Amino acid sequence: METGRPYSRLLFRLERVKPLSAADKQRIVDLPLKLVNYPGDREIVSHGHPASRCTLVLDGFLYSHKHVAGSRRQITSFYVPGDFVDLPTLYLPQVDHTVTTLGPAVLAFVSHEAIKEMLDQSSALTQAFWRETLMQTAILQEWVANVGRRNAFARLAHIVCELTVRLRSVGLARDLSFSMPWTQMDVADACGISSVHANRVIQELRHLELVEWDSRRLKIRNWSALARLADFNDNYLQYHATAKSDLAPADQDIPEVNLASMRTPPVARGASGDIKTEC
Repeated sequence: METGRPYSRLLFRLERVKPLSAADKQRIVDLPLKLVNYPGDREIVSHGHPASRCTLVLDGFLYSHKHVAGSRRQITSFYVPGDFVDLPTLYLPQVDHTVTTLGPAVLAFVSHEAIKEMLDQSSALTQAFWRETLMQTAILQEWVANVGRRNAFARLAHIVCELTVRLRSVGLARDLSFSMPWTQMDVADACGISSVHANRVIQELRHLELVEWDSRRLKIRNWSALARLADFNDNYLQYHATAKSDLAPADQDIPEVNLASMRTPPVARGASGDIKTEC
């Protein structure tokens, strides 16, 4: 992979699934990109607004989200370097969610017109970009299942596993560690739980020695146990070239973890004595 170029991780990502011809690589290189540095918490794509360009993440993280009942935020996905965050806007007139920077980020914008012109010239690139859109849909479906049917420990473990595989697919997180500027509230809104509950879950993953979580730096200490807790299978990500054996060495000298020993959060009761549960 040619590193250090705005298109490097995008090309690397596309070719992890299927190699591109030299002509198609050049078409990617020739896209007229406008590079912009953004601070954290900056809205990039706005719900309900028409879009005329697509956004490529070069560095940093973004997240998509919706607000329920006015002010309650639900994070629906994270975006990593190499991701196009809004390819559906090529053909959908309005955006149905909001995309915001998670900490400082470097983004590249390219007009819909330029992308469509490129795709008209190459059926292989049309298939590759269509595949990217389908893969983002698969991620969204997995997030629905994650928030809807897994407990809080498994939800966070699954998100961490997913992020690790996605980062490794573009040459990052090679040592099963990465820095991500998410707050405890970001973790809570991604898992659909309260901030207090998110803190308990993070502390428990530390207690089990599954992860090291120091401020915003996260390192997986026992991939096998974390993936087992999350019920994680990366098939939905379609990264066929991401060898699962690559994740094993970090576990060789770490004993198996008894997940049944996990400490469950205390049960809260309302004024009437009824049990209040958090998933």
